[in-house]
Amino acid sequence: MFRPVSLLLGVVVWMVLQPAQARLVKLEVESREIVAGGASFGDAGAYEKLTGRAYFEAAPGEPRNAQVFDIDRAPVNVRGKVEFSARMMILKPVDLARGNGGLFFEVNNRGRKIAFMRLHDSSIQANLNNPSAASDFGNGFLMRQGFSIAWVGWGADIAEGDSRLTVDFPIAMENGEPISERIVTEFSDRNFNGVSPTSLPLSGGNAFKSFAAVSHRKKEAEAELRERPSDSPTAGGAEIPPGELIAPEEWGFAACPDGAPGTPSRSDICLAGGFLNNSVYELTYRAAASPVMGLGYLTSRDFVSFLRYAESDDAGIPNPLAGINRALCLGISSSGMYMRDFLYQGFNEDESGRRVCDGAYVHVAGAQKLYLNYRFAQPNPFTQQHRERYVPDTNFPRAYAIRPNPLDGPPDGILKRPATDPKLIHSDTANEYYQFRASLLGTDDDGREDRPESPNVRRYLFASLQHGGFKDDPGGYGIANRQCQNRTNPLHPGVFMRALVVALDNWVKHGTAPPPSRIPQIADGSLVAPAKVEFPQILGVAYRGIVNESAERDFGPRVAANRGVVDVLLPRVIRPHKVLVPQVDTLGNDLGGIRHPMLQVPLATYAGWNLRRPEFRGDDLCDLLGSMIPLERSKADREWKGDPRPALRELYRDRGDYLARVEAAAMALRDQGLMLDEDVARIITEASAVTAFDD
Repeated sequence: MFRPVSLLLGVVVWMVLQPAQARLVKLEVESREIVAGGASFGDAGAYEKLTGRAYFEAAPGEPRNAQVFDIDRAPVNVRGKVEFSARMMILKPVDLARGNGGLFFEVNNRGRKIAFMRLHDSSIQANLNNPSAASDFGNGFLMRQGFSIAWVGWGADIAEGDSRLTVDFPIAMENGEPISERIVTEFSDRNFNGVSPTSLPLSGGNAFKSFAAVSHRKKEAEAELRERPSDSPTAGGAEIPPGELIAPEEWGFAACPDGAPGTPSRSDICLAGGFLNNSVYELTYRAAASPVMGLGYLTSRDFVSFLRYAESDDAGIPNPLAGINRALCLGISSSGMYMRDFLYQGFNEDESGRRVCDGAYVHVAGAQKLYLNYRFAQPNPFTQQHRERYVPDTNFPRAYAIRPNPLDGPPDGILKRPATDPKLIHSDTANEYYQFRASLLGTDDDGREDRPESPNVRRYLFASLQHGGFKDDPGGYGIANRQCQNRTNPLHPGVFMRALVVALDNWVKHGTAPPPSRIPQIADGSLVAPAKVEFPQILGVAYRGIVNESAERDFGPRVAANRGVVDVLLPRVIRPHKVLVPQVDTLGNDLGGIRHPMLQVPLATYAGWNLRRPEFRGDDLCDLLGSMIPLERSKADREWKGDPRPALRELYRDRGDYLARVEAAAMALRDQGLMLDEDVARIITEASAVTAFDD
């Protein structure tokens, strides 16, 4: 077809002038609505919700993009760029000028928005993925502070549904065909919902996309299925024990919800006798079609950078947050592991060399990084003592500060780019010391001595708390809460997290340093080997001294710096680490860290760990849940039950004495910058509702 020379010249000039940067090229707002019925959130006034999709481009050859594994194997457009997109949501003051000028960006967790669960004390009934009603926003903390809040999808494994944030990423190709690799995945009671299913998606659940096998025929897919009681050896250790091979005639690649044999399927597994709650199942097979998973780091980088710095997108559509002056970024649990790896791999620097997140808050990630920047990555599984210990997570480096390499390689650390590294707060609960190896952030690998932290980092232990849960439903994990031997720990982290968000914001805005780090340490005896924990001998309560052991591990020659292709599917242990945990007081409550007022003035023993019931592989750690063991009311009651802990009436004269001590503890935390005035009032109100002193 004939085209005028002038038109062709114009196209060439346009292509040459386009910046060779990864960036957000289009922000498509599909809906806009006033939330909470137009209610005012403090000085910020009413808020509106914007939902839609962000579109991106990235040049594979640019150094800041080349860190994305397999980006060089993704198809490119006529401009030589890789195209991808992600769902997004923004909550902002209707009148942006009434806000505080800050962006609060939450790295979503498996496509879900979970910050309100912690920071807003939102109810388990709240619609957190698509908040609209006033009740969805809980106490409205971030909005009353005046933040604009934003989320964007990053997980290529997230399936559509339930307002989850999804993405559209290209598939890694080689010689014109999707690349295939042999991979491993696991199934356990996390996937079974308390039943014994005969059929599961290969991803383990319908909320996640499966990596399809190259064939539904087991031999062609190089597939085998194994079963074992636990991913941890009974005597402890970092190795993964071998499982028993399940006979090929007992299982197949098929969908069989009503029983075997079912319908052949490359994306489902069928087990004739059903999956058992007290076993872990390991499936290895050759998978096809891996999205370029590491692009999930670019969606966050370029979305936040656009909101932070741009006036408009390429079409001239205005940035809805134009003019904000700082960005705080939060990652919780697996999203906290994402944030640690995001920083480590250099994604906090945009294509113009600017800092993306001015401040970062990592919560309950322990010492782990995310399994994302890999071919056939699996960011949904997370290692625990009982299951999914094949995940690459704690190989060097683990600490934020640059430290010597235990394997005689170059020194390294999470934060090593002073020009663009954020100010950072990291908080863990006691559970992360048992499950996510949190002690390795602050000690040498042999657990012999404490190591100094980076001056731009503050770390805190929320003593005796569990990993998560809603304030009105501390278990918050469905069947997991029924797996455990002990009652679930009800203490909630919101009272500390809100104060630390304010502290981080003041650190970024004014340079005002947050409270000093408060973590257990070897030097003062508050951080010890699990066997050295002096937990009281309470009838019916067992302390086993079990932790999720850790090590430098060999994943094969194509893995380095937490990216690549895993060839050693069940990794080999190179050098074990020594995992330590908090020491406890005479009641069994953690000594180090920030102690909740209800822990300082206790009605129970609170622990960050729990144990599984026999039908769920008894005595392994019970997922991410903690324990609560109430104190007896009187000395006679405890003596009759053989309980060594003091009774309530031995600890407190009466209700008034108890309330006075709770108030004093809360006020002291406020004076230390670890609790806000509004939370002091909340704690006093909660303590006033206690019925333990009623006759």
